[in-house]
Amino acid sequence: MRAFEDHPTPDIGAPRDRRLDPEWERAYADLWREPPREPEPSAKSSRLPLVAAIVAILLGAMALIGLRDKIVRVAPPMSALYSAVGLKVRPAGLELRGVSSKIVAEGSHKTLTVEGEIVNLRREANNVPPVALAVRGADGRARHAWTAPAPKARLEAGEKATFRARLVSPPADGVEVLARFAGLGANSSR
Repeated sequence: MRAFEDHPTPDIGAPRDRRLDPEWERAYADLWREPPREPEPSAKSSRLPLVAAIVAILLGAMALIGLRDKIVRVAPPMSALYSAVGLKVRPAGLELRGVSSKIVAEGSHKTLTVEGEIVNLRREANNVPPVALAVRGADGRARHAWTAPAPKARLEAGEKATFRARLVSPPADGVEVLARFAGLGANSSR
């Protein structure tokens, strides 16, 4: 038995310690490593969509306000929305200013005289519709309504024209006169 003890026996079937094998270490590391992390977005790039949305909303709001007369001309029901938020709409590009009324006694008859100014707000010439007038009672209902012709059929850019309308024997219970352009919703009360 001694003969076998003098010669070392080769380690043929003994398992090797794989922790020491560099190839195995690389394969193991590739298989079980953490996935590469994506770079975190910078604060500037994460705010960009928010800033773009805010700018778009502001530009849209400015367009809706600045172009309201043109929008109402194309879509008349929008005038109610603009009025609800307190914005004046003048789709005709005209405005009634300084409207006043007074009752004058001429003999045995009373005459209601309504005067005011029509102003062209556009930068170009504009057609002027007739002025629609109504006498309203204390309850707000119309007692009498009539139409007065415009003093001029057309006003140049920024031009003003004075109108005067008369009503003989106005309703005795009338307390207010409403003036507006016929066919439009711009009102002025006196």
